[in-house]
Amino acid sequence: MPIRDLTIVAVVIVALPFCLARPWIGVLTWSWLAYMNPHRLAWGFSTALPLSQAVAIATLVGFVFCRDRRRSLMSAETILLVALWGWVTVTSVFALYPDDAWEKWMEFSKVLLMALLTIPLFQDRRRLRILVLVIAGSIAFFGFKGGIFALLTGGESMILGPFGSFIGANTEIALALNMTLPLLALLAREERRRRVRIALHVVFVLTIIAVPFTYSRGGVLGLIAVLTLLFVNARRRLLLVPVLAVGLIAFSHFAPQQWDDRMETIRTYETEGSAQLRMMSWRVAYQVATDYPLTGGGFRVLHHREIYDRYLPEYPRAFGHDAHSIYFNFLCDHGWIGFLLFGALIGCTLSSLWKLGRASRKTPETAWISDYASMIQVSLIAWLLNGAFLSVAYFDLAYHLIIITVVLKAMAAAAPAAVTAAAATPPRPVLWPGAMPRARRV
Repeated sequence: MPIRDLTIVAVVIVALPFCLARPWIGVLTWSWLAYMNPHRLAWGFSTALPLSQAVAIATLVGFVFCRDRRRSLMSAETILLVALWGWVTVTSVFALYPDDAWEKWMEFSKVLLMALLTIPLFQDRRRLRILVLVIAGSIAFFGFKGGIFALLTGGESMILGPFGSFIGANTEIALALNMTLPLLALLAREERRRRVRIALHVVFVLTIIAVPFTYSRGGVLGLIAVLTLLFVNARRRLLLVPVLAVGLIAFSHFAPQQWDDRMETIRTYETEGSAQLRMMSWRVAYQVATDYPLTGGGFRVLHHREIYDRYLPEYPRAFGHDAHSIYFNFLCDHGWIGFLLFGALIGCTLSSLWKLGRASRKTPETAWISDYASMIQVSLIAWLLNGAFLSVAYFDLAYHLIIITVVLKAMAAAAPAAVTAAAATPPRPVLWPGAMPRARRV
């Protein structure tokens, strides 16, 4: 039997008791399976096993009996997210293709449910850092591997994600890597151990190299935006100028001709085939929302050829397509109400992150929250920019980052009370100068 499959299944089986006893470990395990998709890399029997489902069940059961949890914060983001969840349930009831709609609703609900567990289980700086490390490391694995592959092959071959996963295609893996870069920068900035910090910087650089060689034009534009925002947020940005200059010069000589030809189509999008298909899909999506303004057509409505036959009979393909945009995704799937709820959720999250970044940097005890808020904001902006041309409206990483924003708000609100309590606690009496409490062996 394949060793990879046995290894992955064994890891999950060993982790299940820990997921039951410590649900926060269950969220970590689920995140690893969701973002890295290790079973998709095994190519054997493990690809058909419900590993994520087993971890989710163990985590939920453990959460019911768990005492190690904090109070869930009913912030504006959680209210809007629950409202959006409720509305997509309504649109699934009235969906034009209910079987497809309910299947996608189930996938999306699992993502939201597991992400929401982050709020009561990760209001702790150490746990939160581990969670971000698991998420970033799971996706950056493909950046690390892809960057090395691009250097060894001269960038002749396209970098892809794990086959059959949400990030399997070149455009989706480019988006995921762009969203991961700010998280890697955050982890490296926080890391005190020199070797680990160097390792994170190496992965960061290789991920930057990997993104262009996904041959995703949107990925390249997203990378430029992410690096620009990271440069603005950098503490020693002037030191990065010569490094970026050398990198651009080296890349201009290193990139193969086929890569140049692919990127050249950005300037000639008016006559480029895939750009035209995108615009056609946007047109159909808008017409669906016009005919069904309240509930839209339901999840996956644009996957059906009948929709194109009705609204765009000259569509060149013999099968359905997708919206090719997170905005048109929500508009045609869930109508104007769903679109407005989504917009309110994003606007509220970005506003909260901006406020957290400004308020938290004023005190040393909460300065780390400012760093988290800034980098998560960059990651979400990458999703919003890159996602304008991709059907990634339901990408689980984006919603997990929204939930982490709620966690940061809860921790920022609790920080002044914790500092005040620590200051009010009288010091233990010292019998003589230099005396220290005796260390307890653990």
